[in-house]
Amino acid sequence: MSEDLVLRDEKDGLCTLTLNRPQKLNALNYDVFKALAAHIDHIEANSAKIGCVVLRGTGRSFCAGHDLDDIGGGGEGGHVASFESRTIERLSELPMPVVCVVQGHCLTGGLELALGGDILIVAESAKLADTHGKWDLVPVWGMSQRLPRRVGRAKAMEMMFTSRTYSGRQAEAMGLANFCVPDAELDAAVDAFVKEVLANSWRSNRANKKLLSDTETMSLKAALAHEIHRSEGRGPEMVERLKRMRK
Repeated sequence: MSEDLVLRDEKDGLCTLTLNRPQKLNALNYDVFKALAAHIDHIEANSAKIGCVVLRGTGRSFCAGHDLDDIGGGGEGGHVASFESRTIERLSELPMPVVCVVQGHCLTGGLELALGGDILIVAESAKLADTHGKWDLVPVWGMSQRLPRRVGRAKAMEMMFTSRTYSGRQAEAMGLANFCVPDAELDAAVDAFVKEVLANSWRSNRANKKLLSDTETMSLKAALAHEIHRSEGRGPEMVERLKRMRK
């Protein structure tokens, strides 16, 4: 296993992870997941120094999905599928915001990986789809749970039952993507968004993410009570931030 399958770059509180199999359109196999898990280990161990994580793919696609050679070799099932699913879950459970950036293909397993992020920014060239049904497969990496929570049950069933491909603009319209930009503007849009995220209180961003996660399955009444009694409230930076605003 080579960590070069997933590159890592850190600068000014931003950790960027880049899938690095461009000749395979960044298709996922077990070695890619092992590399990704190793980088997640690093992020967890250095959490205090990282305010945002970006996950993207090198070349012309984010991720064409699960490498079909890997599936044929037994990668879809048993302890392997459990490891891959858990790796995506660990990505989603990172305390800081996780932004996934999609250009070109984002298919099936690639979409499951992208859904592990909090924010999805897509280029107009993006092609997003769940094609499990096309190959007589059933999800094991979270598609059946994360997709309907993102786009609603009816739209998720449409995507799953048809294996239809959706454009970046269609993904934006259905709420699958937070926003879509022209391909030439993708990097600038990601940089601008991440700058806004990092300018906020990291403590507040993390606390908000945890609050949303902790209350996701609660009734409104229970969730409101949870917010009142469990919110972390004011932080140590508040006074200084107010002073800067008033200058």
